[in-house]
Amino acid sequence: MTIDWDKLYLAYDWAKEWQILLAGLLVVVAAVIIAWATVRAAKIGSEKSAPKPRTQPDLRLAPAPAASDGPSPPAAVSPELLNSLEQLRSLIRSALGSLLHPREKPGEKESNPAYFLCQRILHLRLDQMPPPARAGRAAQEGHFDLLNQLNALRAHLKKDAPPSDLCEILVQLNASARGLIATLTPAAERRRQAETR
Repeated sequence: MTIDWDKLYLAYDWAKEWQILLAGLLVVVAAVIIAWATVRAAKIGSEKSAPKPRTQPDLRLAPAPAASDGPSPPAAVSPELLNSLEQLRSLIRSALGSLLHPREKPGEKESNPAYFLCQRILHLRLDQMPPPARAGRAAQEGHFDLLNQLNALRAHLKKDAPPSDLCEILVQLNASARGLIATLTPAAERRRQAETR
């Protein structure tokens, strides 16, 4: 067997001249292989994960309390009350999220995040911040409903209610807070807030 050194040198010289093109071609081939493997893995992963039933009720679908005396005139509402109501809704969302992932071990109720968040909800002292009298009857009734639901939450926490009962109360409490905010906030202010989002 004889080696033709001229042809070997010619092949080496050709590879050296086209080295950049060959490297780019190898990179493109590697990218195609990685993309194909990623798409295939995503398809396999989506086939394995079956849709789980929703155990958390959607807070946006909860009915808001109906206003009984129509649109009330804009009243001067303390920003402290509105901030407390928004903080209440934020705590409710956090509590509902932590109720979905229970980490509680027997005898460790106080270290449960949902229990802690429910205690924070009760310490907001919304009973000491009533809406102004000129806010209308709907605002007064909404505040009364909110206080009743806070008392129901307090009673359920004392008797160690199951998480499903707490979820139901928290969703109702959120709907009442949302309705009270809508009643207390003038329509022009709600429009301005919607535009800034």
